This record gives sequence, C-alpha cells and structure tokens, in this order.
Amino acid sequence: MVIAGAAIGWALFTLVILHTVSGRNPVTDTLSSYAHSERGGGMLEAALLSLAVGTIAVLGALRATGMRLGLTTHILFGATALGLSLAAFFPATLDSGGDVASGVVHQYASLIAFLCLPGIGMSLRERAELEHTRILLNRICVVYAAGLFLFGLSYVTRDLSGLEWINAMLPVGFAQRISFGTGFALLGALALAASRSAKALS
Repeated sequence: MVIAGAAIGWALFTLVILHTVSGRNPVTDTLSSYAHSERGGGMLEAALLSLAVGTIAVLGALRATGMRLGLTTHILFGATALGLSLAAFFPATLDSGGDVASGVVHQYASLIAFLCLPGIGMSLRERAELEHTRILLNRICVVYAAGLFLFGLSYVTRDLSGLEWINAMLPVGFAQRISFGTGFALLGALALAASRSAKALS
C-alpha cells in the first residue's frame, strides 16, 4: 500500500508540476506532446514509469489481502503497466519531425494502457471483497469510458476536413485528461479497497 500510494501520488505530483512549467496548453495539447517541451524534460517519462510501478503495486496490494484475482485481471494489470512503460521509453512523434518508429510504438502502447485500465475496474466490480466500493468503481468506469470515447472522437476528427468543429467544441487535450484523471481515480479506488480489505482481515 505504501509503494502504491507513493508511486501514484508521485506520478500525479510530477504531472501537475509539468503542466505548470512546460508552457503548453493543457486544453489543446495532448500529454504525449509534453515530452518535447523546452522545460520539464523527462518529467512525463518519470510520471508514466511511476504510474506503471503504482499499477503493479496495486495488484500486489490486492493479492496480499487474499483476494482471488482471475487471469484476465492479471493480464490487464500487466498490459497497463507495460503500455505505460513503453510509452515512457518511446516518445511520441510531433508534426515537426522525430523518430517515426518511436511515435508508432508510443501510440499503440498508450492505446493499450488506456483500454486496459478501465478493464481492470470492470473485471473486479463483482468481487465480494469489493462490495463496499462497487458503486464507486461502476461510476468511475462509466466516466472513464465516456472520457475515452470523447478523446477518441476528438483525436480522430481533429485533422478531418469538415469535422474541425468537433475538436473546437471538445479539444483533444481536455478530453484526454478526463480519461487520464479518471485512471488515477480508478487506481486510487482499488488501493483504498485493498486497504479496507486488509483492515477487515486484521
């Protein structure tokens, strides 16, 4: 629990500082573009790696309480952590240039992490040990799914002729942060559930 809380908290703190010093627009710029900021270099990568550590630590905390987790849940936790780690090591490619291969790896790694994270919550909603947080998990998963849909919509339509108005009404950066912020809430809720289960056992 200490490792999970520290890793997730450090990731969140690092991202807040990065948004403060980078000079980029958090409403219109994606998180991936912060890797190319003049200020705050390396902070995005550090935050993603810290969140990956926190994800695995949450899995360890849940297992330590004696909760029986299925293979699907383990795969989703592992895929989320792997996706975050790869996204950290392979920065995105901006329109101005860069390593195209790195950009492709970053894009798909981020997609894996974004899709697997809500899957973790959905795979654990029916666990009897999480009954006291089931409603919270359901709400977080709904918000996450909505944010992910809006992010995908704004991302796909931002360069399509005639559909620029969608991105004007729903900037891609803002939509992405809805999902990413909800991801932090999901991991936090699972860490809280592990803590409550541990107290019940003691």
